[in-house]
Amino acid sequence: MANKSPDESPGDGSRRDRAAIAAQACQTCRSRKSKCDEQRPKCGLCTRLGVECIYREPQPTKKDKTLVHILNILERVESKVDRLGMPATSQRTVPSPQSRSEMSLTGPAATWEQVENETKQQDIRSETYLPTDLISASTHLTAAHKVLVWPAVFLLLTNARVSVINDLHHIMQTGTPWFTHLELQKHSTPLPSACSTSSVLSPSVPSHSLAPGIAGLTADRIRLLADAYFDTFNVLHPILDRDTFYSDILTPVIRGGYEDRDTQACLAMLVLALGSIAIEGVSGAPIFPNTHSTSGLRGGSIEEPPGLQIFNEARRRLGFVMHTCTLENVQIYLLQAAYYEACARHMDFWRSCAAASMSFQVYIRCERIDWSSAKADLIKRVYWTCILNEDLYHLELDLPRTGIYTLEDQIPLPSFQQSRSISAHESEESSHYHYHFLAMIALRRLIARIHASLHSDINAKAESSEDYDGPPIHLVNELARQLESWRTYLPQALQWSDADMHSFPNANPLARRQPAPLFTVEDNNNPATHRYNLDVVTGHLRTRFYYARYMIYRPFVFKALHFPESMTPEDASYCALAVQSACLWPLAMSPCKNKKRLVPHLFTWTQNFLGILLLMRMTSESECLRQICEGRVSMRDMQLTVGLMLDWINDMKIVDGIAEWSWSLLEPLFRGWR
Repeated sequence: MANKSPDESPGDGSRRDRAAIAAQACQTCRSRKSKCDEQRPKCGLCTRLGVECIYREPQPTKKDKTLVHILNILERVESKVDRLGMPATSQRTVPSPQSRSEMSLTGPAATWEQVENETKQQDIRSETYLPTDLISASTHLTAAHKVLVWPAVFLLLTNARVSVINDLHHIMQTGTPWFTHLELQKHSTPLPSACSTSSVLSPSVPSHSLAPGIAGLTADRIRLLADAYFDTFNVLHPILDRDTFYSDILTPVIRGGYEDRDTQACLAMLVLALGSIAIEGVSGAPIFPNTHSTSGLRGGSIEEPPGLQIFNEARRRLGFVMHTCTLENVQIYLLQAAYYEACARHMDFWRSCAAASMSFQVYIRCERIDWSSAKADLIKRVYWTCILNEDLYHLELDLPRTGIYTLEDQIPLPSFQQSRSISAHESEESSHYHYHFLAMIALRRLIARIHASLHSDINAKAESSEDYDGPPIHLVNELARQLESWRTYLPQALQWSDADMHSFPNANPLARRQPAPLFTVEDNNNPATHRYNLDVVTGHLRTRFYYARYMIYRPFVFKALHFPESMTPEDASYCALAVQSACLWPLAMSPCKNKKRLVPHLFTWTQNFLGILLLMRMTSESECLRQICEGRVSMRDMQLTVGLMLDWINDMKIVDGIAEWSWSLLEPLFRGWR
């Protein structure tokens, strides 16, 4: 769509359009006060004059600065928390928050020599970011799995004579890799290479031609699938630019066909496969009839998920393009990872994420990047998506990291430059989801610090009966303050309070809130379709917040179970806050639970639901914990939470190895609870 001239838009729209043009004009057009056509590398005027065309770096807008401010707030206390949570001998010099923020916002493009030299220094700095046990390959239990071997919980499981009691002894000896083995067993074979429903390509269509489409898809159907991807998966992890994809990738592929070695065609096929999941994952038939509720795994079947035909076309060509280390190569691996995770194939997800991270590290060292360009902004988004993925699979499943986090101080936050001028309404709407991505980056840093400070093997005395000296109150209070500061400084469109945690986000502070909640306990067999995946995006952000708060205060639940005589009124209050923070997580509720293929990082929720359910069950075994909860936590919320999380694990057990094992442990423990 052609850009409108300023004269065509009255009022405020005219001023906004002129501001957008002025912000993107080159220096020559700016000095001559003439309209710039913004062509790269040279605009039309500079081409005619034969002069150098220079675009200045856009100044950070209020939107750009909002979430950067949140990240800076968290960074200011990093050294303080290091001193609180680490032994004095392990402290090392780290760059000041001011220098780090300046590097992110205003630093010039780094040469590959600088990146190499600074990476060597980052290997040392990273030891203050995460303790040794979290960056080594040593065997240990992750925080989600440690609840299983708490003495009180172990005694409960022993007395209940659950069928998997012998597995707990192996878990104590092997650690979290025991659970990884479950996943490897569950998906010991790859996704099928052929579909039973129809051939991959129409028999009358040559394999090198896209007309009339991949797997018989028409051009209209292809655009529908691409739109579905950008309205769902790309909202959560914006690794592709919509306009660039349509103009530079999809349209040429539709018109001219593709070759086996065509990187762009491979990328397009993965987008279309994910688009199939985005549609069928909401409106498709459930793949498995659950005893208590309709399955939230929709579309296709276990063996043949939605879009498998197109995905197989991409897989077949991946071998021809995987030798490169380009931005497109990294994007391909990330798209492949998203598809695997939507199918609950967690180990395939990890392999794809690791390949993306390794390719990115080679790419960033060898490429000279103009950090003010639109492509550089896409590079930033790709990098932070790699970081978000890697942190989660490492913290939850103890899977190896690639070292990509050592570049964290050298890759600025994305500013989400628009490839074209857009209306004020479009800008406001897109900003909401840009804020979400930036907010997750900031929250991810704090969650990593919570794990490092309270739940790592080195700093886990608060949940260990050996040499027990209680939770570190000063550290808990500081982490809780940081977490609440993160929420306080969120943009208005993302803010919420505990009282309205299930409400629609209030993008317009002057508008009335929606009368009905966004998240409900009641099952809805016809999942609502919210624009731009609003329910999953909102539920993801809020659930991550309550997960972080639960992990901060969980050591007080351990104390109530094992050292009730030492509980103080403050301890009891914090213990209750941990239990309340684990109740009614939005992602476990409708409509999110009915579209599980669209929920990011499925593997994280099964792990944590298992631990939370065991703690809920302990309220009937521990007099101290029961009394604390009866006076401070809603019993109804706890009962509803048990039902929601049991339904989730029961639903996932058919495709998830850890969920299958967890259900065999939980089902007898909660028999008769609902």
